[in-house]
Amino acid sequence: MPQNPLMNPESLSAALIVVDQQIDFQPGGTLPVPGGDQIVEGICELMHKFKTIVLSQDSHPYGHISFASSHKGKKPYDILSLDDLNNSNFESLFSKDCLKNYLLSIPLHQQVLWPDHCVPGTVGWGFDPRLPVDKADLILRKGKRLDCDSYSAFQENDGRSTGLAGYLREKSINTLYVVGLAGDYCVNWSAHDAALLGFEVIYDFSLTRFVDSDPVNTKQIIQRLKKSGVHVEEDTSPA
Repeated sequence: MPQNPLMNPESLSAALIVVDQQIDFQPGGTLPVPGGDQIVEGICELMHKFKTIVLSQDSHPYGHISFASSHKGKKPYDILSLDDLNNSNFESLFSKDCLKNYLLSIPLHQQVLWPDHCVPGTVGWGFDPRLPVDKADLILRKGKRLDCDSYSAFQENDGRSTGLAGYLREKSINTLYVVGLAGDYCVNWSAHDAALLGFEVIYDFSLTRFVDSDPVNTKQIIQRLKKSGVHVEEDTSPA
């Protein structure tokens, strides 16, 4: 249960945002987040408390720009950067002009390359079966564009809106409780963008897990979120 005084799950102005709690991001999936399955029970409890619930769902087509397999010689977790485009041996499913335009449009002009994951119709695309999906008011599918990734539930990596902010405002939602996977990527960016869009945001470390759980990375994420105005619940952060 949320302990932050800003949050009342029964309030009609509050919403729970469950980010990408999908099979591929849990142990046994193609892009497993360590301990990603350990938070499901707590998320389920929250889903029985909140009046408004949004589930985001990573949904990438085969050959997606973020897949390492789309770029010859690249391995999962490599970085795709503008420097690669100057390498005469570099080959990709995408043209160099397409890649250049994309990289210039995203933060740091870099794209982490991932194992193929969350392709619609695959087992890994689905939500953890323990989640009461029928309680969700909205399932937001993101990352559907072949040539653009989308970490945040609020905007794609190149800044295009997903429409979620408008949906929540139409329901007079102003406070968000954000949980799910992964804490240093999609949960991080969703909370960050929501705060910049004017929502009151609570990020709960007890109900997320990190791709990179190194303490230095964790500290940097916390600092960045706080700087953007997110209320970070650190007392119950995972070890």
